[in-house]
Amino acid sequence: MRVTLPIEPVIEDPHKPLSWDFETDILVLGFGGAGACAALEGRAAGLDVIVADKFGGGGATAYSGGVIYAGGTGYQREAGYEDTAQAMFDYLSMEYQGCVAPETLRRFCDHSAGDVEWLAAHGVPFSGAVVTGKTAYPPDDKFLYHSGNEKVASYRAKATPAPRGHRTVGIGFTGYVFFEKIRDAVEKSGAAIFPHMGAAQLVQDESSRVIGARMIEIPEEHRAEHDALYARVNPMKPFNGDEAEKAIEEQRAFVARHGTTRFIRARRGIVIATGGFVYNLDMLRRFRPELAQSHAALLRLGSMGCDGSGIRLGEGVGAAAAFMDSAFVARLIAPPNQLVKGIAVNLAGERFINEEIYCGFLGDAVARQSNATSWLILDRQGFWKTVRECLHFDKALFKIYLLPTLMNIMLGGTRKGRTLAALARKLGMPADRLQAAVATNNLAASGAAEDAFSKSADNLRAIKKAPFYAINLSTANKYSFTQLFTLGGLRVEENSGQVVRADGSGIEGLYAAGRAAVGLCSVGYVSGMSIADAVFSGRRAGRSLAAAGGSDAA
Repeated sequence: MRVTLPIEPVIEDPHKPLSWDFETDILVLGFGGAGACAALEGRAAGLDVIVADKFGGGGATAYSGGVIYAGGTGYQREAGYEDTAQAMFDYLSMEYQGCVAPETLRRFCDHSAGDVEWLAAHGVPFSGAVVTGKTAYPPDDKFLYHSGNEKVASYRAKATPAPRGHRTVGIGFTGYVFFEKIRDAVEKSGAAIFPHMGAAQLVQDESSRVIGARMIEIPEEHRAEHDALYARVNPMKPFNGDEAEKAIEEQRAFVARHGTTRFIRARRGIVIATGGFVYNLDMLRRFRPELAQSHAALLRLGSMGCDGSGIRLGEGVGAAAAFMDSAFVARLIAPPNQLVKGIAVNLAGERFINEEIYCGFLGDAVARQSNATSWLILDRQGFWKTVRECLHFDKALFKIYLLPTLMNIMLGGTRKGRTLAALARKLGMPADRLQAAVATNNLAASGAAEDAFSKSADNLRAIKKAPFYAINLSTANKYSFTQLFTLGGLRVEENSGQVVRADGSGIEGLYAAGRAAVGLCSVGYVSGMSIADAVFSGRRAGRSLAAAGGSDAA
């Protein structure tokens, strides 16, 4: 028997027989959406389950918008949409080529409506109240919407659009409601929940099967302070990047002072469901250095537990990781919808994307430009229409969308030029290329040519009334409020969720789910796919371990 991967310093003699503090059939590491679903499937099979979380549970799921992406549901039919799994597959096939095998994506699409029904049966509330127009997130009285690129012309031509984003019923970002309900279900199932207990190492037997884990537990008398450290990493609090890093360092020192070692034996195996690595700067520097450099300006969506520890645990026993440079980098420019009618250009003065594309595609494209820099070009009419749209606001939208736009216009470095050439000089880009980009846009807006990026006619508008304005979309602009989370993770066998090595061989007793694993959207993202993938992969891992044989190692 050996103990592997010392995330924390090794104290025990690895050759000494271990004394198990707890034993169970399935040990789930991480109590967010994916971990909860794995636990529920294990309990449904009549197995003993322990769910351990480094903090109090919830993770990124509790901070999320509470949206699950699904097709062919009763809630869609309630809203008047006869969606199908095939139409959903046609659309997602365009988004996720090369991520998972087509049969895995098809299986997900076929089961997505059933997953929503399964969640509803466990108490998660949904509704067919629909938003028909474009929105990044529904208002408080709507719970079904087009959450991706379904309505973009290039997608609509190949796949029948439908609103597939099912938002959990509640007020504001409703991930907290989703997790409260699924947590209640786990508690009622009889699974044991071990809060403030994170995995430091995996334990393997002599055949390399994973049979347990060394855990670090925070004693009950110190948990309130531990919770306070956790709360300082708030993904929706702007300008909090440096404070988050201080809290992370303090939390590490806190665990070193107060942590107590525990060993848990897992007879069937372990599910790693610990989230991504958006709050691990070393990993971000390795895989997306431009994002790490801008970390203080970003809204990193996740919890303090999204530190890559689960991925590192898997790598320590020989697991392969993939798509580690893939990330959701979101830049919202609508509402106000006037901004979609501008054109985004890079430092070369060249347009590089359809501005009405999903915010995650726009933000990632900006981050991959030279110096992660981009500007949105408007003329006088477009600029002042944007300002007026922000000021004549829907109260429900103001704080989330319109106030940030006004702050960026006023404080984010907006540039103004009497001519396009003068604006180009202020932006440090070639005047002739900016002029050419605007002229090409104006030609398409007049109907004399097709738009090179297939922008819809409703959002094509000539840019010709001086003065001209450039709004800063750059990743490092803290008033851009760019959102980030990671998408890569441990490779898994797609029928079971078992973690695999680089040669494709499975690691016995080890499974992964959610953002800790390569999943349905590891090459891209649309809203609702994180929870959809968490449910799909969490249930898969739980069912697979329930069907697997166990270890009798002492």
